[in-house]
Amino acid sequence: MDKLVFDIGATNTKFALMSPEGEILARETKPTNYQSVEDYLETMVSIAQNYRESADGILISTNGRMKLDGTTYRAYANRVLEGLDLKAEMQQRCQLPVTVINDGSAAAIGEWWKGAGKETDDLLVIVLGSGLGAGVIINGELYEGPHKNAAALFNMITNYENKDYSFASITTSFVAQLYQLAMAKGELIEEMSGERYFELVVQKDPIASQLFEGYCREIAVLTYNAAMLLDMDHIVITGGLAEQDLVIDGVNKQLAEIRDNYLNGQLGPIISQMLMDQTDITLQVKKGGLTRDANLYGAFYHGYKKMKEKE
Repeated sequence: MDKLVFDIGATNTKFALMSPEGEILARETKPTNYQSVEDYLETMVSIAQNYRESADGILISTNGRMKLDGTTYRAYANRVLEGLDLKAEMQQRCQLPVTVINDGSAAAIGEWWKGAGKETDDLLVIVLGSGLGAGVIINGELYEGPHKNAAALFNMITNYENKDYSFASITTSFVAQLYQLAMAKGELIEEMSGERYFELVVQKDPIASQLFEGYCREIAVLTYNAAMLLDMDHIVITGGLAEQDLVIDGVNKQLAEIRDNYLNGQLGPIISQMLMDQTDITLQVKKGGLTRDANLYGAFYHGYKKMKEKE
């Protein structure tokens, strides 16, 4: 029987009815409702009721993390959700089996299964939307870590100077980019959309260009560090912002600058090449094949597999 798959984002909740083969049969989008826990849950429950005759399971991707038992969920996307066990609540309210997975992990599975990482055994996937997410595939399996929180790139430190730490959750926030650009241009914050942002970047507006270059540099630094740690050469950027070729090109430009600076920087080319071969630090990211749909496909694959194991 078909499955109902949710991708709960910071701004919107996407949902799709998917066949056992992973084909999207129907899809819709609604604003994510964070007014209260009850409003948040009722939005999804009402959607599930509409598909009650078609689906026998609910598979969820969301921006939170799993607890150590590997089945329940702890929200961190919004303080109003603190303490919510999403899996248990949805099962009780819908009387259907439910699976929940972190959105970065879901995107990694999706791109590995049907996207730009297809036919690779080891894959790093970075998700760019309102914020930052990531997931890692090692030897053809999702790697979650002992605390079910692997690939938490948003918690990584991107800069440290005089005990002043910069964390990726702030430096890679696209929402923060919109706020900064609106304030600098003297425009209303609510009118500074992603479309307007990239329009100004294409027009080579100096303020927008500077902000965008800094954003791409932050993503490139995280990508470089993760790739060095994991020895990854298959790196995919997915999510809504990956649909902008400017982002992929911008990150690759910054990765090339990191390589060139390493080889010709303070250590000098001779010592640098003694420590690291140029091919080891020549990295490029690929554009995701699923972008906005990566989480849907990943949540389906993960949840369908879990439910089959229990049969």
